[in-house]
Amino acid sequence: MRSLLMIDTFGNLMLGDLDSGVRIPVGEPLDPASGARTVTGVFSPAGQWTAWSVDDGGLGGLHQLRLHDEETDTWRVLHDGATAFYLSPSPCGQLLSHLSPGPLGLELAVTDVRSDELLILERGQPLFWSWSPDSAHVAVHVEGRVRTIRVDNGGVTVISHEGGSFAAPVWLPGGAVAYVEDHQFRSHQPDGTIVTLIESGVAGPFAVDADGRRVALVDQHRGVVIHDLLTGEETVVTPEASAAFFWSPTGSHLAVLIGVSSSEVQWLVHDGAESRALPPFRPGRMWLTTVMPFFGQYCHSHPVWSSDGKQLVASGLDVDGRTSALVQSVEPPHTSEWLPDVDLAWWARD
Repeated sequence: MRSLLMIDTFGNLMLGDLDSGVRIPVGEPLDPASGARTVTGVFSPAGQWTAWSVDDGGLGGLHQLRLHDEETDTWRVLHDGATAFYLSPSPCGQLLSHLSPGPLGLELAVTDVRSDELLILERGQPLFWSWSPDSAHVAVHVEGRVRTIRVDNGGVTVISHEGGSFAAPVWLPGGAVAYVEDHQFRSHQPDGTIVTLIESGVAGPFAVDADGRRVALVDQHRGVVIHDLLTGEETVVTPEASAAFFWSPTGSHLAVLIGVSSSEVQWLVHDGAESRALPPFRPGRMWLTTVMPFFGQYCHSHPVWSSDGKQLVASGLDVDGRTSALVQSVEPPHTSEWLPDVDLAWWARD
């Protein structure tokens, strides 16, 4: 079944079946008169549960983090009074990390979905993070600080005080943490040593493939570049300015979102040898303002690639100007499917 986790234009979180067209609400549908809307939603890695945040935008109003258990088909409120966003589940599926505004800036918190226990790990902004493969740590970049934090007791290992802006650190094989500093791509090894993997030119966010071998990044002078961390070989994917890029589940393809006009973007799909351009589209407002500027965070938890690596999903405006989910095939003839009245959409976990 080809399914999407969607936030529709009425603010509800829905599970949509692409083949049948059926849409099923996750939890209870929201009362349109309440002004409440789903801010974001996410599946756990194995699909055990779905978490989402509901907010009405008012002081003292409805601000809840909710969780739906797929096995029992029941939902509950994890936290009341919390405006949560950037939901990111742990690889083990037992923990949920999220951001919320606090008195000292943004707060990165982790909730144990078994006990609902919450632990605040970090404060400040901007704030980006990623989970370690064993779910024991998060690597965090906040303001200029890059460090790892144990989620069970908050223990900190400092990596850098001068991390590059708006770039989430990423875990590499063997427990190293990759990050950007002074336009260099570096890794912090488990023994505390620092290795410079790319000497210069690194600008902004980056994305590492599933094997941790290749990194896609924006080079200050050459555009989007894929760098093989093992051989040092580099491939220029496109000299065009990129809005975002995402590796396919197996790392065989890189999808790069580039601008083609003042109002349109298109996916450029690189397979290691050549690139194919998919039909352009007008991005939806939510995609344009929340996903594209922060894709380095979203790529860790919100899949734009289908699990078989054959389709991409985004939010765009259809021919009638309605905000819709757009599903495009990466293989010829590059078919496009539109699902109307959808603000944001991601692939559901298998």
